[in-house]
Parts: sequence; structure tokens; C-alpha cells
Amino acid sequence: MLTSKRQALGSKSGISRFSLLLLEDGEFFLDDFSVFKYPDPVFQCLTFDACVQRKTQGRLKLCTRSIMFEPQDPMLPILKFPFRDMPISPGAEVFDEESGELYLSFDCNTMVEMKERNVDHPYVYRTLANSTVYSTKVIFSFLHSKIHDFLEAIAPLWSLAHKKNVLNKIDEEHFLAPVLEPRHTDVFDASLLADFRERPLLSKCKLVDRIVPLLKFPGAMMLTNQRVYFQPAQINNIGDPVLNFEYSKIVGLHKRRHMLKQCGLEVLLADKHSHFFSFQTMKDRDEIYDMMLKQPGLDRKFQQNYIQEMLLKWQRREISNFEYLSFLNDEAGRTTNDLTQYPVFPWIIADYTSKELDLTNPETFRDLSKPVGALNADRLAYFQQRFQNMPSGMEAEGLPPPFLYGTHYSTPGYVLFYLVRMAPEYMLCLQNGKFDAPDRLFRSIAGTYQSCLSNHADLKELIPAFFDTENPHLTEWLQNSKNLDLGTTQKLARVGDVELPPWADSPFDFVEKNREALECDYVSEHLHEWIDLIFGYKQQGAEALAANNLFYYLSYEGAVNLETITDPVERCSFEAQIQEFGQTPKLLFKSPHPSRSQLGVDVVLAPTEVVLPLPVVVPPRPPSTTETAVRPTSVSDPQPRPAQGRTTSWTFKRPTLSAFTGLSKNVSGLKASIIRRMERTSWGWTFDGTSSTSLWDESLPHYFHSKSITCCIFSKDMKSVYSTSEDSTFKVSSTDDGVVRRSYNASGSVVSLDLSPDERYAFFGSSDGCVFMLELEGGRVGKLAPAHNASVSGLCVVDDSKFISCSTDGTLKIWQYGPIGMLSTPVFVYEDMDASLACIDVNSDGSIAIVGSEKGIIFVIDLRTNELLSKIKASQAKVISTRFSMLGSYFVCTTADNETITYTHEGDVTHKIQMSMGSNETVGCMASDGEYALTGSSEGGVYIWQLNEPNSKLKACTVSIPHSHKSAITALSVSGNGQNIVTGAADGSVRVWTIKKKSTRSRLGF
Repeated sequence: MLTSKRQALGSKSGISRFSLLLLEDGEFFLDDFSVFKYPDPVFQCLTFDACVQRKTQGRLKLCTRSIMFEPQDPMLPILKFPFRDMPISPGAEVFDEESGELYLSFDCNTMVEMKERNVDHPYVYRTLANSTVYSTKVIFSFLHSKIHDFLEAIAPLWSLAHKKNVLNKIDEEHFLAPVLEPRHTDVFDASLLADFRERPLLSKCKLVDRIVPLLKFPGAMMLTNQRVYFQPAQINNIGDPVLNFEYSKIVGLHKRRHMLKQCGLEVLLADKHSHFFSFQTMKDRDEIYDMMLKQPGLDRKFQQNYIQEMLLKWQRREISNFEYLSFLNDEAGRTTNDLTQYPVFPWIIADYTSKELDLTNPETFRDLSKPVGALNADRLAYFQQRFQNMPSGMEAEGLPPPFLYGTHYSTPGYVLFYLVRMAPEYMLCLQNGKFDAPDRLFRSIAGTYQSCLSNHADLKELIPAFFDTENPHLTEWLQNSKNLDLGTTQKLARVGDVELPPWADSPFDFVEKNREALECDYVSEHLHEWIDLIFGYKQQGAEALAANNLFYYLSYEGAVNLETITDPVERCSFEAQIQEFGQTPKLLFKSPHPSRSQLGVDVVLAPTEVVLPLPVVVPPRPPSTTETAVRPTSVSDPQPRPAQGRTTSWTFKRPTLSAFTGLSKNVSGLKASIIRRMERTSWGWTFDGTSSTSLWDESLPHYFHSKSITCCIFSKDMKSVYSTSEDSTFKVSSTDDGVVRRSYNASGSVVSLDLSPDERYAFFGSSDGCVFMLELEGGRVGKLAPAHNASVSGLCVVDDSKFISCSTDGTLKIWQYGPIGMLSTPVFVYEDMDASLACIDVNSDGSIAIVGSEKGIIFVIDLRTNELLSKIKASQAKVISTRFSMLGSYFVCTTADNETITYTHEGDVTHKIQMSMGSNETVGCMASDGEYALTGSSEGGVYIWQLNEPNSKLKACTVSIPHSHKSAITALSVSGNGQNIVTGAADGSVRVWTIKKKSTRSRLGF
């Protein structure tokens, strides 16, 4: 079970609301300052003296990617100002000429609000640019520190946030080294000794990280002749004191792996606390381990191998099933300090519908001889067929060995899925400031078990909390005692307490009966079968395959040694795999585990320092200029051989309800995402029903192209419009004066377009099946010729290393790209969709894609497992466009018969409208944020539709701009803040529309 926030963070103060869980993954906290925050006098139309009267006292937190402000008043939210959204580095400014006092001042286009009223609610993202409510200018004064010292410290951090060649955490830490290294010293402060008579045993400290769930605390370890010391570094140090404990208090000492490296050491203390440390190398870890064992005050009993002894105690019923499983988890490296290796327990009960629980009936129980993935015969047949279709023996070419299950039974997301009510701050940290969609949250015991039986990407087992009757948080994880706003499902059910089975009278009763079932005679005689799957000889290799228990290779110990990997992107890839998809426990038994009644039967233990050999997979590396990568030139490469890509043929299956969303990557050996797809935001529109062009300032039409516009999108800074056309051109044009800044001629009509997350590259597809990658600053171009056998009808960038293309030839392909270009061979190919594909979209975390076809069918695809989640018949007519909602929990599609429909991932319709427009007027394009849809018509009209109203057979639009173009509107999009619209027409014209500021307050909710 997760510890409380205060204990987990090691803070000595329970007053501060600030937590390292509020930081981004890879971000570090550096310093803390006492400040006042002031309103912007110009924006508020106040004198500065009046602003001083409205100042807010608090603490300013300097982090490596942002400035955070924690007001003293807990009713006010903590504010975060990212450096990447500050166009100019913060500086000093004088607001009161008489006093001449210097104030910290900076402009920021985005602000994040957290923990308002000290409640763990989803983060609120505020767009400050062009806002009538919030100012972009932020002003602080320091109470005790010098502003010039602060500006000197912040300058390199702001510069790093604006570097264009920083693509991953390892690159970032390299650039941060001058800032971080002086704060992380191996010199021990002798004044920290608890007893002046102590003698240090090391000439200098070992640099380590103290590991707690989702966080790490850099520091240094020193051993003396009496104690172990952990000296926190001045990184992520929120006031933690030095940690020390006597050798005599240690009751357990375990070598652990951490992030696939044998570099961890866990220390168990007599007070039942434990501390997990990750060393820089295995050599450092082993040196400390050996030195600790030599200390005379250390109880050496735990050095011996107790597995045989504990097995015998279990068989003699001297310890319970729960205690034995807890022991095996501990021996196999599972720890509550590391969510990637959290203790795993089995589903025991299969009956969640009866009013009485009959523990004498074998039908009450789950089959413990099978893994979760094999409990449903139909689902297992799908996994087995997919396994047969996977290429084998191609590890040297970068493809992983075949596997049955691409998802694991224990992951950080699954742990927090169960514990979201008890530890919401961890879920918010894992999911970038938001809870999962209400339909995917832990709502029902029975529903969760059924999902584990039927969903192809849901194989999770349980956690100790289901059985631990002595836990002080016994029922907190089942009850919404914190009154968290977990949302409302698509069926309008409010998410509150977990729904219990009929046989449980209360959360306490549920845990007690679950424990009773675990300890009953039937389970006692079958538990060894599950142990063989998780900790034993059926865990890996041929026995695992025979038992239908084979997982993705990277989840096994020994699959890769991160200490030997120097490529930063490659290393980040493996670390992301571990964080997202979990790890298989360490192998304990090499022969069948005896049952509880088989006294005297020997079991062969696995060697403690040896793991089974696994196939060596050579990850796909960026090719040289002589290899098959698409180079940044205009020369076409030959058509790739189809045999090089992996092809999958689908059979329809029930949709997946993911327990968590995370870093987008599939499990076919691709590198993990380092930079995520752009976050979607709500446009913030709340119209009063007025249909009028008076809401909009319009630009003159710019004729950038000679033929019909196919795509048009804004740059993030709103200074440029990217457009493509049937005239075979891609153009970048200024929104200020309409001047074309860059142009490229393709080989055919350009019909699809998207940008990389950092806007360094534009990707566009043409009618002759080619895909182009254009470096926007340097002008270099790469070309896949052809990528498809027909028009590239849709294209969507997933993250900083992958994009997806779909075609009217019925195929969808995943491609890999990098600074030197695109790989000429797709890393995955989807076929047999039996439909000409028309459009595609990917949700903001890159985990799910939706593809619309000309036959009116929508395909929902899980990009993490490359599986078809659902196949939806939306219409008999063509799907014009598909768009995910802001959180990605549902999506909107528009069809050629003028219908706009909102779906869940499972294919359930939540809203459906028949759009009423002019006579013979049809929809040609659509954009949506999930709350509103913006459509362009064949008569040149722009229409806005509210989607969350009751279903209607015929619905009038909310707002319209009739005849905005002289010809049919063929493309449109909306800026991230909802303030601007760009439209493109069949005559090649492009127009930009801006919401009038004077109308904003009266008619719109900005």
C-alpha cells in the first residue's frame, strides 16, 4: 500500500501543499523563496500602490522547467508557470519610480492551477494569451533574497527550455549538469553524525537516489561503524533531514533491480519501514552491501536463503497463504517503494453476483492454474493466433521475439487504478494532472473482474490491499472519503465509492471475505499453481508458452542491461517501457512448486544471481546516409519490400478499457515517446444562441493556392498558417500580412498534413501515395515514394518519433522518424480493413487512434498493443472527419449525410445530431473539441454546433458565418485557445477569423 503523502515525500512539515508529485516527469525542484505576488497594474487598470494592497504572500519554487507559486492561503491554488511558455527570460522591473525597488517580472502564455482549497483535483490549464480575465504579466517581490541572484539562477533554465535540440530527459540532464552537479556532492558532512565517536568507513560517499513511488530523491550514502546515513542533495530537497538508522535496527537487506538494472538495495527496519536506494552502478551497490554485512551490529539471519524454510512453514500452516505470498513477493524483488515492481496477488474469487459467498463450491473460485489472459478461451484464441502471425527469429533486425501478451498483469497504472481514492495525487502525477476518464476508473469489483476476463489489453491481477485485514488504510481505497470529483460516466453515473459484490456488506466485510477465501482449503491446495506462473518455472521460456503465460520480452529480468546502453533515445525508450508496462518478478523456482499438502517434496530454487537467457533484440537505429532511411533530400527512395514491415490481420474483438493512459508507444520494439503529442484543450466556447457574424473579425481572403485547399492549421504561436492544396503545394504563410514564407511542390495533390510536436517538421501526404517530411527551418525534405499504393488520405503525428498514415488503399501504417529523416520501412502495417480509409485522429497521449472510412465505418485502435478495440458502423455515407475530445474519453465524427455523432471507445452513442443547413448544403469538413463542432459547407458557410444537448433528428446550428467564402469550404481548424479559426476553400482562398474582444464577455465563456 502506498504511504501517506507526507511520509512518501519525507517532508518534515505537514503545512506546505507543495509536493514533488506536482512536477513533470524529469523535472527537478531546486530552491524556495519567500515572496509577494502582485496583480498586473496595467491589466487591472490600477495604480501600483493599489496593486500592493492586493498582494499575495507565499513561497516561490524554482524548478528546472518552471516557476511555481504556493500562496500562504490554502484556499488559493498553487500556480505553475512553465519556462517554455515564457517568450522572454524573466527580468527585473521597476514599478514604483519613487522607491526604485526591483521586482521580478515575466510574461507567460500559460498558467497551471493545482490544489485549490488543498484538494487533489485535476489541474486547470489557463491560456493567458489574449485572455480578458488573466494577464500574461506575472510580478513578484522577494522578502529576503536578492533578485539578481534569482535571475542568475533562472537564466540557464529558461535558455534550456527554449533549446530546439533537447529531445529527451537524458539530453536535458546533460545540459543541466552545470546546475545539478554542484548540488549533488559525494562529500559527507561530518556534523550530521549522531554520535561524535562514529568513524566513517568510506573515504567519500556513494551517490544514490532514494526511491519512493513515482519519485526519486538524489543524495549520498555514507557508512560508519554504527549507522547508515543518507545525506539528501540540494535537488528535490523540500526540507528533508538526513536519514540515518543503526545496523541493529536492520532486519532485512535485499539486492534489488531498478529500471532493469541490478543497482538497487532495499533496507528493511524493525519498525516495518523500508528504504529503497538506487546506486549509479552495480559495483557501488555490491560494495555497500558487502560492507554492511561485515558490521558486527547487523543481525545476519537475513543473509541466509529462507525460501525452503518458509515453504516448510507454509506447508505446516505456521504461516498463512497471505504471509507466504508476501514473502515470495519480497524475495522476488517486489516492493511498495517502486510502482513498477509492486507486490502482486491473484484474483481468487470468480463469483461477484451471488448474495452469499460459498467457499465450499469450486465454481466460486478462479482457475489458479491459468494466467488471467487464459481464463477466457475465446480471448486466448485471439492471443494465440496473433502469436502465430508474429515474425520469429528476427531479433538481430530489431524485432522482438513473439509474445502472447503485450500488456502485463502488474504496472504502475494498475496499482494506482486500484488506489486512486486513497492516493489521488499519485494518479494526477502519473497522468499529467488529470484522472482517467470516468468510464475507465475503478468503479466496480464485478465490472473490473469482467474486464480482466474479456478485454484484450486488461490482464491485471490484484494488490495486497484486497486481502490485508491489518492495514490501517483497510477501506480508504474502496471509499471516496476525500470527496474527489472523479467525474460522471457516459451513462450519467457519478463515480464515488467502489461498488461491492452483493455478498459484501461493507468495504471491511469485502476485504475480510476476500482474505477468508485466500486462506480456505480449496485455494490452499491450488495456490502453488499460480506460484508456478508468477514466481516459478512456468514464468519464462517453453514452459511459459505451454502454459499460455508468455509476456513481452522486456518485462523479464535480464532482457537488457541499461548500463551498457549509451544512446540517450534508446535508453529513454527502455525506461519508458518499464514505467508503462511493468516488470515480471524475479524467478524463484526452477521446478514445480509443491502443494501445501505435499510435505517432503523438494523444489529446485533458481540461482540468486542468475537469470534465464533471453533473445537479444537489437533496437532499430537511425541509419546512416548509405542505409535505407529516407534522407532529407528530394531524391525518392525505391519502394520498400512489404516483407520488411510487420503486417497484422484483424478479427473483431470487444473494446479495451485501459486502466491508465500513459506514454504513447506500442510493444512491437519501437522506441518510446519522449515528447508527447500536443495536449488538447477546450475551446472554451459558451454561446448565448446568437447566430451572427458580428462575433468575428475576418481577414481578407488570401489566395495562397490555385486549387482547392485540403488542409489548413495554425502554428502554436498563431503567427503562421500551414496549408496544403490540390495544386500539389505545401505552404507556410504569415497570419499578419498573408506573405508566403515557405513553399514546397509535391509530386501530386497534397491531401493530408500534420506537424511534429515541436513544429520542427511538417508531414504531408499526396494523392500518388507519397509522404513528405519537411524541415521547416532548414528546408530539407525527405520522401517516402510510395508509402501507400493510393492516396494518403490521413496523416497524424503521434509523438517526436512516430507518425501514422492511412490511405484509400485500405491500409494504415506506423512510421518512425528522427532528425535525419524517416525510416523507409513501416514499423507496423494494418491491413484487411476492407474499406477505403478517409481520415484519422490520435488522442493527446498517443494511445488510441480512430480511423474513418468511405463506407461509414470507424476503426478504434490501441496503439500501445496494435490491437483493434472496436469497429463502429457510423453511417452508410463517408466519414468526413473524426476528432477526439479534450480528455480523449470519447470522440466526434461527421458523415457525408450531414450527421455529427459522439461515441465512446466502445461504440456507444452519447449524442447524435442531424445538421440543418441550407437547401442542398452538405458538410465538407469538421473540427471539434468534444463540446462543440465546427463545420464548413458546400455553400461556403461556417457553422458551430453544440454537441452536449439532447439528441435531435434535425438541429439548427448555434452560430453561423454564412457565405464566409465564395466557394465550398474544404478545410478548417481552430486555434488551441479557441480565439481563432482558419478556413480554406475550393477556390484556393484562406481566411483567418478572430473572436472580437468586445463580444467575448457578453457572449462567450473565455
